[in-house]
Amino acid sequence: MCDTTYALCIKAPCEKSEQVDPKTGKKSVKCECVVQTGWNMGPNSCDDRKTKLTSTYSNNFNNGSRVLSCPQPVEWAWCYGAACEKNGTKGGKELAVCVCPVVTSPAVVLVDKSKCGDSANVCAHMWSAAYPAESKFANDYYWWWMHKNVGHANAPAKPCPDTAQ
Repeated sequence: MCDTTYALCIKAPCEKSEQVDPKTGKKSVKCECVVQTGWNMGPNSCDDRKTKLTSTYSNNFNNGSRVLSCPQPVEWAWCYGAACEKNGTKGGKELAVCVCPVVTSPAVVLVDKSKCGDSANVCAHMWSAAYPAESKFANDYYWWWMHKNVGHANAPAKPCPDTAQ
């Protein structure tokens, strides 16, 4: 856990047009993430995160949100740990563009609770998402760590009611 500036991609829309790395053949997409400063957890060191803007995890968007399940394999962006660059502001929020690898598998997406009944539409678009087990771990661990060490945090996001397709 680090207290640094980071890109929060947990609700990020991503471009559907994919780039393919000619060396590896792996696909990636650009996602529009929000730049924040505060406690976050990520795959690289706190020192690295002070000098390189990285997409990491916090639960700052949990209030008013739910975890929507895309149980059938869908294409989604795995932004956790992705490199990012600041990209202006929109609606008073500082933004970053992060280049995220594309994954095809079941996934979960953090959405506004009003979108819980629209899983077919949500799952048809490219979002920064997560594997279901990793999302639950990050949500629960972040909340536990923040309560133990900082004293406050948003509660873990609840799942949407019955999002099976």
